[in-house]
Amino acid sequence: MLTEVKGNIKLMLLGIKYNTMKCMENKVAFLTSVIMMIFNNATFIIQWLTIFAVKESMGSYTLNDVMLFWAISSGAYGLAHILFNGVNKIPNYIEEGKLDAFLTTPKNPLCYVATSSTEPSAWGDLLYGYIALIIFNFSIKNIILYTILIIFGSLIYASTICIFNTLTFRFFKSSEITGVVTNALLNSSLYPDVIFSRAVKIIFFTIVPSGFACWIPVHLIMSFNPLNLIILIVSTIVFVSLSFILFNK
Repeated sequence: MLTEVKGNIKLMLLGIKYNTMKCMENKVAFLTSVIMMIFNNATFIIQWLTIFAVKESMGSYTLNDVMLFWAISSGAYGLAHILFNGVNKIPNYIEEGKLDAFLTTPKNPLCYVATSSTEPSAWGDLLYGYIALIIFNFSIKNIILYTILIIFGSLIYASTICIFNTLTFRFFKSSEITGVVTNALLNSSLYPDVIFSRAVKIIFFTIVPSGFACWIPVHLIMSFNPLNLIILIVSTIVFVSLSFILFNK
């Protein structure tokens, strides 16, 4: 069992290394996509500066707190698309008959599929997350904690996309459903949980798990709570396990 896990991890690391080297072959195109993504995300800072110029706080959240939501969501989303962008391509692999190539590997097919692709512009999201954190919530402790937490967030992002993309095995063009869920997951992560009703929050802690991917990590940085960390770890294990179970089934 342990040998199999090590083999799958080694396969994933090789896939990530190969994809990273491939996307950096054209350095100009790569840097351009990264810089443009950073600027694209940075434009929303103006929006929040304007809002907080009129209103000092949003519920109990200040500008620095809101930018922490943006840092976590951007970092987790970026890391997920750097390391596991292949889960976005599952519908294409299924519909175009390309999945067979992954099924013949002696390793776990989903590990191979997940790391079969990377998104160059996602590096811009990841870097923007660190930039926003450093500008609005800088401390060595926050940087270390942030780095750990976006790993959990990225696994939840990737697992959620994978779970909904497995519907393609059953329903043609179900990737449109995944698109809706992905947009809801990302957009809800960018805003403080205080603006959502209790009923909506239930959705964001179940079907669209932005509560686990972003909100809990934000609160862990704002005020560390061991219970919240345990909840985050358990939820990550549940979503990752569910993605493997549904894909394999």
